[in-house]
Amino acid sequence: MKIINKSTLGFVLTIAALSCLFTKTLLAWSTGPEAYRTGAPGDKGTCNDSGCHNSFSLNSGSAKFSITGPASYTPGKTIKLKVSFGGSSGKLHGFEMTAVDADNNHVGKFKAIGKITQVIKPNDYRGLKKEDKGTYIEHTLSGNKKKSWKVKWIAPANATGTVTFYAAGNDANGNGTYTGDYIYTTTLEISPSEE
Repeated sequence: MKIINKSTLGFVLTIAALSCLFTKTLLAWSTGPEAYRTGAPGDKGTCNDSGCHNSFSLNSGSAKFSITGPASYTPGKTIKLKVSFGGSSGKLHGFEMTAVDADNNHVGKFKAIGKITQVIKPNDYRGLKKEDKGTYIEHTLSGNKKKSWKVKWIAPANATGTVTFYAAGNDANGNGTYTGDYIYTTTLEISPSEE
């Protein structure tokens, strides 16, 4: 009887471990994609390129995906940006955004506003490098029920040139798979203020 109990216990623990691993993988994308999926130079492309959300060509849907913000920034100061979908028929939405300078270096630091966005942290399942801490922001699990997100971006104190914000967005049908979803990309350029 003790042998059966040990075997049963081992089987149950194995199933529980596999279940946790599967659940984490399944929910990972609903809480935001892996890092480096904005379409920015040096990134891994978008979720459309990764073999998951590739039912349709990039930017082929009828929704409008955009980043809006001020026309200029002041070095060392914080600005607010909005990432949004218009004309979307999807049930769920998501985004990831970064900012780069003219040399394609990640610049500035993002800050989340509320509980619908999050700054990607190094060393979690998203694979962000330590040197890129604070330079990528995306939706949260509760944020994927929204069509727009506001974020803060703090310009570097020594910034001198134009900054380009790159974002990729997912207009998802909510069927629990990667099929039938549209992926979009957009950019916004902001120059330093003339102070």
